Amino acid sequence: MVVEIVDGSCGFSTRIAAHLEGSMQVGITVSSECDAVAKWGGEIGRVDWRECLGPRPFESHLWQSAIKTLRHRSCPVLTGVLRAIEAEVGAAKPARILIRFLSLETAERKADSRRVGKEVREKNG
Repeated sequence: MVVEIVDGSCGFSTRIAAHLEGSMQVGITVSSECDAVAKWGGEIGRVDWRECLGPRPFESHLWQSAIKTLRHRSCPVLTGVLRAIEAEVGAAKPARILIRFLSLETAERKADSRRVGKEVREKNG
């Protein structure tokens, strides 16, 4: 599974490759224009996907190394690695993720539009 992330805040691109190695290990390769992400990617190597996706993921090597190495807590690369792991082990389908900032007016217009569309669909059944 290969995931590409382009962060609009910093402008850096990152490519993540996740491949299942046996039944419990996932090999992770990260290449990035960001020095901190590239360094973190070199530290990851292979992970036990159950630790990363289980009930206490914050205790995993993946999370702990991310906290120590990545400059921003909201860096989308950690999420990208987790999504790549999920898709690789069949825990989630590989689907595009989008985070978009909207003005309050735009958000309200979109909500109104969805509400009207839902009412029309329900009326026309």
